[in-house]
Amino acid sequence: MKQIILSILISLTAIVAIAQKNALNQSVNYEAANWKTWLLDNPQQITVVASPSVAQSKTELQTIKQAMAKLDEKKLSAIKYWNAGAPSYRWNQIVLGLTDQNPLILLRMPASWMNMAIYDATILAWKEKIKYKRKRPNDLDPSLKPAVNAPLTYSYPCEHTITAAAAAYMLAYFFPAKADSIMQMAHAASQSRIDAGVQFPSDVEAGWKLGEQVAKEIIEKAKNDGSAKVWDGKMNKDPKKWTGNYPMGIMLSSFTPIVFRSADQFRLPPPSDFENEMKELKNFKQNFNSRSLAFYWASHGPEVWNDLASQKMFEYRMSDDAPAVARIYTVMTVAYHDAAIAIFDSKYAYWGIRPNQYDTSYKPLISTPPFPGYPSGHAAGAGTTAAVLEYFFPADAKQFRRMAQDCADSRFYAGIHFRTDNESALKMGNAMGKYVVETWMNK
Repeated sequence: MKQIILSILISLTAIVAIAQKNALNQSVNYEAANWKTWLLDNPQQITVVASPSVAQSKTELQTIKQAMAKLDEKKLSAIKYWNAGAPSYRWNQIVLGLTDQNPLILLRMPASWMNMAIYDATILAWKEKIKYKRKRPNDLDPSLKPAVNAPLTYSYPCEHTITAAAAAYMLAYFFPAKADSIMQMAHAASQSRIDAGVQFPSDVEAGWKLGEQVAKEIIEKAKNDGSAKVWDGKMNKDPKKWTGNYPMGIMLSSFTPIVFRSADQFRLPPPSDFENEMKELKNFKQNFNSRSLAFYWASHGPEVWNDLASQKMFEYRMSDDAPAVARIYTVMTVAYHDAAIAIFDSKYAYWGIRPNQYDTSYKPLISTPPFPGYPSGHAAGAGTTAAVLEYFFPADAKQFRRMAQDCADSRFYAGIHFRTDNESALKMGNAMGKYVVETWMNK
């Protein structure tokens, strides 16, 4: 009798587990399949071959089991590394660590182009997923126990591989000297999904081809971003405005915006005289907090906002929603891309003088950047990113606004900007961030 009862309990447990899993699969949101791509001219022409049959899938199961049988600490470490967060999470860490001796490369904002490729490729992947509805390996063979939790979405094509291929080809274009190592990382990311038992080899193969196709089309767009234009050498000669040996970023305003209608769409009015603000700066008394903020924001850039966005995605448990995560990273980095163009448009429209040039007896706390001061790039960039994050995480709006204000204030504390530089830039950034996110979401 005890054995019969035990058998019944086991059967009921299995039935409940299956029912729960089916319910979860039904609740997966495939809305992203209806989203519009941003840069692809003819997205319908980018497709993958039909998903393999059930018989072929069963054959592939043997390949997966063989791979899982060879798991060691190194492979398990790779599986856990690439499984952290949504597929685009790691690539948004990687891109920030890439540098190049040519400053023009970084001015072109590779992260924005990489994320657009990931975004468009992910949307196409979701269309293919609901088209073929291929089950995951462990759904086809319940005896297979994945090394990590299998995504609840359909298996074909592999979203991690799509992301890896799209990101790798874009980054290899911007950083050709590092292309080999970038591609190795991408293939490692793809293989980790097979090793983990959550993807079929054909999922990975199809995902790579799709990501590659999207990236190659977007690379052609990137080649025509306006960055090839050459500076004519004309410098400001008015001593009441900024002067320097070389005006860094002077050609940014000739770059083509991705969302803005033009580089001067958000151009600020000309600044007034800084006489009173110079007095304010000279009379300002530093304290621990002001120095701390000045040095912190002087030594940090976009990675602060990237890390904050990633943190919020983890806090709100978005890791299983690859399209939603890809969209946030993309809107944020694209907004930063266009904001940089607009910021430098205003900078070189007015050649706003810096405090240490307005009064040569004044010594700022940190080194002054080699370009005009009005408006502050840090403040405008912070305002832009804060506005984007506020849209996606409205409950945390106060935190984003406070950080943006701290960033803006830090440039005054550092002595490299007048207060007007920062306040005007913060408002400008807020308007730019709202414009990008609203335009993107209403497309």
